[in-house]
Amino acid sequence: MSLDAKTRDAITPAQALQMLKEGNQRFREGQMSQRDLRNEVQDTSGGQWPFAAVVGCIDSRAPAELVFDQGTGDIFSARVAG
Repeated sequence: MSLDAKTRDAITPAQALQMLKEGNQRFREGQMSQRDLRNEVQDTSGGQWPFAAVVGCIDSRAPAELVFDQGTGDIFSARVAG
């Protein structure tokens, strides 16, 4: 998605939650978005404007970007133990 600051700031909390729910639905159905990681990293080299912060487990089997079908820089993912 690669948001800019203006677009990110226009997203309401309800819209952000809906975006995460829709991404998780795609993940559960195996219909995840096709992504080009190299291109996403280049697109975000000048900055990132995540629309949500997700606190999750440090377990590498469940990275929030995958579980919510989001791209590089779309969410801030804080992973903690316990």
